[in-house]
Order: sequence, then structure tokens, then C-alpha cells
Amino acid sequence: MNKKILVTVLLFAVFFLIGCDTFIISPFIPLISKTLNVAAGTSGYLVTAYSLFYVLVSIFMGPLSDMIGRKKMILVGMAVFALASIATGLTSVFAITLVARALTGAGAAFAAPNVWSYIGDYFSDAERSKVTAVIASALSLGMIIGVPAGSALAQFMSWQQAFYVLGSIAIVVVVLILAFLPMSGSAVNKQNYFISFKKVFLQRNIVFSFLTTFFVAFANFGLYTFLGYWLNKTFKLNTSMSGLFLIIAGVGNLIGMQLAGVLSNKVGKKKFVSISTLIMVASLFILSFSSFNIILAGIDVFVWLAAGGASFAIMQVIVTQLSSSSRGTVMSLNNSFMWAGTASGSAIVGITINGLTFFVSTLICSVAALSASLIIRIFVVETNEIISNQNDGN
Repeated sequence: MNKKILVTVLLFAVFFLIGCDTFIISPFIPLISKTLNVAAGTSGYLVTAYSLFYVLVSIFMGPLSDMIGRKKMILVGMAVFALASIATGLTSVFAITLVARALTGAGAAFAAPNVWSYIGDYFSDAERSKVTAVIASALSLGMIIGVPAGSALAQFMSWQQAFYVLGSIAIVVVVLILAFLPMSGSAVNKQNYFISFKKVFLQRNIVFSFLTTFFVAFANFGLYTFLGYWLNKTFKLNTSMSGLFLIIAGVGNLIGMQLAGVLSNKVGKKKFVSISTLIMVASLFILSFSSFNIILAGIDVFVWLAAGGASFAIMQVIVTQLSSSSRGTVMSLNNSFMWAGTASGSAIVGITINGLTFFVSTLICSVAALSASLIIRIFVVETNEIISNQNDGN
């Protein structure tokens, strides 16, 4: 097999497993609540623990990646991810399960940002958009394929079995990465740990790129968290029917990411993100007006998630080009901004959707998407950094 294809497959596998784990917990909440004898709201802390540790770990692990290299970070992250996933289903004590989920988030935080950094190190500028789109689509496939498969396994066996399978596959991926993934970006930056952060935040271009990522995540995932709630309230869809509807979102996200890899090279990455976020603005704004027809709602959700997926994928490409010497730090911080945007969007939409109206929630997310479009258009300068490939390893 061609070495670049093999590298892409391995990195894809990492993100597919993380995507499955990220989305699979939501449909399991009622089952986990019953098994561990806690309230459904309390079970929601499993998601909080995962997200919190992802943000915290990804912030502080960036400089370490620049010092020891991407492959080692991915290996450690996936090993922790695999063991923590298995541990999630091993106990009937909620507190221990909570710790297991926190460790799963920490493992994902080690691995995921370094996948983007690895792409920046290993692939040429001309290849990055397409490779990034392929890798990013693994998250969508985790939602389209992994979550239904895991839900079926949970229904016919137990939710614990789903985590055992997920962790076992992750162990196999760890072995394959150890054996076949070339070293890349190893020890590219030996400078002081804290100087790495200072160097990053003193660069205006990088900071505004982080803010773009924050607002894209806010608009995209903030409202998506409550899409199932809106479907139930507006169209009276039950859980299974809402799940089928959400496949539309996953497919739209997947198609958007794939088109992004081709179109962004033609129109320019910065311009592409600016346009795709404007499409998000329009589709988010009109979503509440489609409540009279589920077909129109489905079309609008498809367009929204396609534009959101395209924006997300190309922002990863733009950020990887901002700094070769501190790429691990930059990508880790970018992921932290992404998860911070997701958490902020979910929290604010959660407040407005209960106390005000769904229209107000869509309006807030539209403003967030517009902010992303304006920031990248006005303040971000697209770079065309040429980084030599390390295809032969080191």
C-alpha cells in the first residue's frame, strides 16, 4: 500500500474511534442512569467530564508535542483512550465511571490535535486540504455508522459491551500505529515550555484564527446539541425517529467536508471559510421558520451541517499552516478553542431555548457564524507555508 494512503487510513481510524466515542454517549444516558442508579441529569456529567478534561489537557499538551513528536503523542493518547473506554463499562460505581470518561477525554486530547499536526508535518500544502477533509469526515462517519451500531449493540446486549468493543478496536489501532505510522515532526521545538505559549499568543494571525474556530464551533455544535429536542417539540418525533432524522445532519456534514477539500483549493481557503460560514448564517437563521414542514427542515439542516463541516475542515488546514515550529501547541490550543466554543454554545442555547424561544437560539448562533465570517475575512492572513515532507520517516 502507498505510504501516504496508509498514513491517511491510520489517522482516519483514530478520528473515527474518537467520533464514535464523542457521539455515542448521548443515546446511552437513559441506560446508564438506570444501570448506575443515578438521575438522567447526573449522567450528563459524563459528557461534562469528557469535555472538561479534553479542554484542559489539550491546552497544556501542545508544547510537549513540539518537543517529543506527534507519533508518540498519538500513541499515548490512543492507549489511554482504549483503556479508559474499556474501564467505562467495567464498574457499577458512577464516580469511577466518571473518572473513566474524564480519562477518555484526556486520551482523545492527546491524540486528536496531534493528528492535525501530523498532517501539517507530513503532507505538502497542496495535499493538506484533501487529506484534512478525509480525516475530518471520520467524525461524521462516527455519527452515521458508529452511533447506530453502538446503539444496536446496547439494545441487544448492554451499553457496556459497546465500550468494550470500542476500546478493543482502539487497542488494535495502537498496535498498527506503533508498527506502521512513520515518525513525523519529532522534536521540532526544544524551546522552554511556557515560551511556546507566549510565542503563539503574540501572533495576531493565530489568535484571530482561534477566535474563528471558537465561533464556528459555537454556531455549529451549540444548536446541534438541542436539535433532537426541537424535532420532538416541533414535529413530535420520538427518539428513534429523531435519530434517523439526524443521519441527514451527519450526511450533510460528511459531504460538506469532502467538497471542502476540493473547492477550497480553487477559491482559496480563507475565502472558502468566509463563504461557508455565511451559508451557516442563512441556514441557521431560517431554521425556526421551517417548523411548518419537516422536509424543508431536513433540507435546511443538511445545508447548515454541510457548511459547518466544510468550515471546520478548512479551518484545520489554515491553522496547521500558521506555525511549523510550534504546530503542536497551535493545534492543541485550536482544539481547546473549538471545545470551548462547543461548551459555550451549548450552555447559552440551553438557557435561551428554555427561557425564550428557539428563534432566539438560532439568531444567537447566526450571529456567532457571522462573527466567524467577519473575523477570518478581515483579520486572518492566509499563509502558504511550504514544509518539506518527511515521507521517509526519521
